[in-house]
Amino acid sequence: MGRLLLVWRLAARDLRRRPGEAALFLVAVTAATGALTLGLAAGTAVTTGYENTRAATAGPDITAITTAADPSVVARRIAATPGVAAQADPVFAFDAVVRIHGRDAHTSIEGRENQPSTVDRPLVTDGSWVRPGGAVIERGFADVYGVHVGDSITFRDHAYPVVGVAISAATPVYPWSDWAQGAGPTDRGGRLWLTTADAHAAVGDAEAVHLIHLKLTDPDRTVDWRETDFTDRGAAWVNTHDWQTVLQGDRNMIKDTQPTLVIGGWLLAAAAIVTLAALAAVRAGRDRRRAGLLKAVGAGPRTVATALLVQYLLPTTIATALGLTAGTLAAPALANPSAGLLVTTRPPSAGTVVAVLLLGALVVLTGTLGPVLRAARTSTVQALAEPVTHHPRLTAVTAYLPTSLLLGVRLIARRPGRAALTALGTTAISVTVSALLAFRTTVAHGTSTGLTDPAMAVINARIGQVALGVTFALAALSTLNAVFVGWSSAVQARRALAVSRTLGATPGQVVAALCTAQLLPAVLAVLTGIWGGTALYGFLNPKFVAPPVSWQLLAALGVLLAVGLLTALPAWIHTRRPAGRALG
Repeated sequence: MGRLLLVWRLAARDLRRRPGEAALFLVAVTAATGALTLGLAAGTAVTTGYENTRAATAGPDITAITTAADPSVVARRIAATPGVAAQADPVFAFDAVVRIHGRDAHTSIEGRENQPSTVDRPLVTDGSWVRPGGAVIERGFADVYGVHVGDSITFRDHAYPVVGVAISAATPVYPWSDWAQGAGPTDRGGRLWLTTADAHAAVGDAEAVHLIHLKLTDPDRTVDWRETDFTDRGAAWVNTHDWQTVLQGDRNMIKDTQPTLVIGGWLLAAAAIVTLAALAAVRAGRDRRRAGLLKAVGAGPRTVATALLVQYLLPTTIATALGLTAGTLAAPALANPSAGLLVTTRPPSAGTVVAVLLLGALVVLTGTLGPVLRAARTSTVQALAEPVTHHPRLTAVTAYLPTSLLLGVRLIARRPGRAALTALGTTAISVTVSALLAFRTTVAHGTSTGLTDPAMAVINARIGQVALGVTFALAALSTLNAVFVGWSSAVQARRALAVSRTLGATPGQVVAALCTAQLLPAVLAVLTGIWGGTALYGFLNPKFVAPPVSWQLLAALGVLLAVGLLTALPAWIHTRRPAGRALG
């Protein structure tokens, strides 16, 4: 039997015999790699969505905005400018505040004709295009206010029935449509289309402009084209707006969401490391004995290390592929900030794949490399025997402590790595909970003081959903970690605790000792995590408002209580086994 065949058969046999451990492994690594993929792929998905929308709607490369009463003069000067490939007829537009479902909404109203435009042809996704007396609403704007075909929008006591819903790439998606500088439609408003006659009839005393949408021969040279002297600026005010600005506006809708996902991915990676390290600790005895048996039949340290690592690397490969797939498929939904883009799934970029593969490798090697190398370096006789350790100084120091505390401190001293794992996992969930509290406090303060505009309200809602999702995922993984770390601690300490029980320790004292071994490092981790989460959110948002101290204390106590309860459950199950059987 060749080495590769032997390694494969051992790994496959291990997966078949212990599917529960493999499933836990897959969940931990998939959660970490999926969150990181989602964070890295979201920006690419926004670009893809904008490009799709721009292609489907003949989106402009440049939009010129002029206050000239007769825009035809400006249009002719622009058409004669070198670099213009196509030009649409001027579009009459003005700013307005409309009434939608009892709420005031800021919007830009544009007058359009029934025939398709050369540049900027909004794509109707529901209903029909404009007709006399009817309005078409931009889909992102409609989504925020819950508008559907058949509803009505009121402007100056005149109700316009909504006859259609459409999308366009001429402006950023609502509510980030802060696209004109100066006169005209601006200030992060929505977008409504009426017939040209209806728009002229509704303008009243509002300041109106004309929009001239252009296609350039070289769309990437918009900055160079704007520097040309295409109009007499003394005769009419003219401003320009390019497609790069539109794309950046769309990206701004998720720019605060991406750090949440990326940081959440790394926090989930920390939790996954705890899971894998606890799994490696549970399997340490089996791995050590397997290493001894392989050495006994002639295998060298390299073969032993390879055989032990493959049983972890194989599910890691599967989990990384699952995380990449899940994150890539979920990215379009996240990247469509307000339903205003035609977002489609695109394969992850090479950079995203490399980053996720590195994260998966980092997680599995950090969690399992140490136990594997120790097992590979252990001599054959030692690997087949049960290790015995002595701590005479620790015995003298802890001799006068209460029984539960004495046993708990000794368990920490015997397995300091286990305490470090508990601290790492508890810090991750504490940071997340604290940052979420700081975010909620900041949003609530902005809402109560009237500092939150419609754009920030939508952005905050999206960030809140993402942060809550990351928190739930991390809480679920941390729950599994607490149970699994508690169980692995009980398994590793079964003989020592069995000896203590034969010497008079009660099952309750043993359970308290195992809880103590987890809670002591968790206390410091919770304090560090609560402070670190607030500091992290303050770094990401300098205008943050710190949550009340009482909330932070309740969160810290909640995390500690959860760690204690989740540790007590496996510890109690462990004490139900007779001490004599553990010593057998």
